[in-house]
Amino acid sequence: MDCRLIEIFEIDEFSEVQRIPKMAISEQIIQNIRSFDEEEVLEPFIQKIIHDYNKTPHGPTEIADIITTNIHVQGKKKVTGIVLKGKSFKKVSSRDVTHQFAKLRTIPNIELMIFCAVGDIQDDAQRDFIQCAADARSAYLIIDATDCARLLIAYGKICQHDGLPFDTSGKCSNGHKNNELILEIPVQEKPSYNVLKEEDVSHGVAKRYSAILLTNPHYSRDIIRNIIREKTEEMKHREYYRTPRVEERWGKTPAHVVWLYVASSLEDVQNHNWRCTSCWIDPALPEDFRPLLPGDREILDGIEISWNKEYHPLAQYLSEDRSAPKEVYLREVDTVCKILIGLGNNVVEKFQAYSAGTLSEADLIQHMQALTPQEAEVSRRSRTHPRPPLECDAYGNACSNLSATVDNMFLFYSPWGLETWPQKNRDYLMREAIELFEENKVAIDYERKKI
Repeated sequence: MDCRLIEIFEIDEFSEVQRIPKMAISEQIIQNIRSFDEEEVLEPFIQKIIHDYNKTPHGPTEIADIITTNIHVQGKKKVTGIVLKGKSFKKVSSRDVTHQFAKLRTIPNIELMIFCAVGDIQDDAQRDFIQCAADARSAYLIIDATDCARLLIAYGKICQHDGLPFDTSGKCSNGHKNNELILEIPVQEKPSYNVLKEEDVSHGVAKRYSAILLTNPHYSRDIIRNIIREKTEEMKHREYYRTPRVEERWGKTPAHVVWLYVASSLEDVQNHNWRCTSCWIDPALPEDFRPLLPGDREILDGIEISWNKEYHPLAQYLSEDRSAPKEVYLREVDTVCKILIGLGNNVVEKFQAYSAGTLSEADLIQHMQALTPQEAEVSRRSRTHPRPPLECDAYGNACSNLSATVDNMFLFYSPWGLETWPQKNRDYLMREAIELFEENKVAIDYERKKI
């Protein structure tokens, strides 16, 4: 593993730390964290989080506080050495820890060095630790008091209110209860997931599929990786096609590209707040036809997985941003749809008159531009209506599609549209838009009746 500073959540066993924002760590929590002993508190807590229960004696022969192979970075097991500094070091300077850093370098094939201290980490200590990691060509992570608190809170080891450890009864010394949810999964049970949507998104040079998966919100990254591996392999050999023409083009050809979007709740799907996304690309697919992928991703059996770093904060924010009551939402969207359909029907009538030769294009343009302020206002309303309840989501999407279509109708005859497209092109685009408008009206009626 190359020498680089990793983020704490890149460690699979620490990934839940994203649920705890830095701003949630109060001065009181920091004060109590600084009272933790490395041998009696920090080391046992971290060992429990990484499921490493080896007991090693402390003394001059000790190489590191924890040496483990139980830590994974982006799904890959890493030889890891951890140095811990607790309450005895209010300020952690180079002279306090350099000898321990040097011992880390003696671990054969070490791939990750972690330095965790609850005291104030001085610049010279950070400098020497980074240099040690560079010399060993190892990745490294520095966990200060704030990140240590976030980690221990995320995994239910200390109280989120005051930072005090929970006792065996699940209470801190101030009486706060541990609200950690304990998930039990039978050992022989195969992790399950639901396929919410599958799509054929092929084109002429590549057979491509995508799917949206709903998984248990408490599944670890490792379980999700296995689900992605299994579903990707299945999708490679699917023969579902959106049209007969696409089926004729690709037949029994295996897929060239498979995208998966993994959600942990229906709200995630509604908000497009994916736990992660993945993409498998056939190695034989020419470079020019490959989709562009985000830079920060891990590789799993040729599948590129991108974990959403903002998943937990965004999920928390959106959970607090409650959707509008059903009646409020429907009242607004029904009104917007009625206005949009009225405008669209008006435009269709005028365009048909123009096509029949009973209305000049100049008069059509004048009519369209006279209605533009009204259309612009209803378009704005369609973009700013309240967040829909989950059962109204499809209706809201249909309304957005209708608004986009009507917006395009007016765009063709705006000053910009008149400069961009000649009359023949405008006529063609308008006919296409009218056809789509009629489809949008059917979709609006269908989705409204479902509610």
